[in-house]
Amino acid sequence: MFLIGIFGSNSKVVPAGQISGTICPVCGKSGTFHLCRHYDYLHAFFIPLVRFHSVYIATCPSCASVFELSQELGKAAEQGEAVHASAESLTLLRNNFGRRCPVCGAEQSSSSLYCNQCGSKL
Repeated sequence: MFLIGIFGSNSKVVPAGQISGTICPVCGKSGTFHLCRHYDYLHAFFIPLVRFHSVYIATCPSCASVFELSQELGKAAEQGEAVHASAESLTLLRNNFGRRCPVCGAEQSSSSLYCNQCGSKL
């Protein structure tokens, strides 16, 4: 007799610290970026077995733009070291600086009253 278990994969986001004194490449303001670690894992009977594809994600406090941080700087910040990230070490994932529609997320001009994509009121 053998047992067939429940196997699967999932992903998780956990806080990993902060990066202080970093200038945002999108809005140009200096601030303390919030850092999270996103990773995928395999599990058996809901017990995590193997972690893979770990990525560090930094968020600008001013414009809420999202950046991917290099592995070396992410690990150092997670261990509590003081990390100052340059614009070269940040890779833009999502630009949230411009005005966007709350329904569909399309970028809008500042003079628009209605969304150009879905027609909802801004």
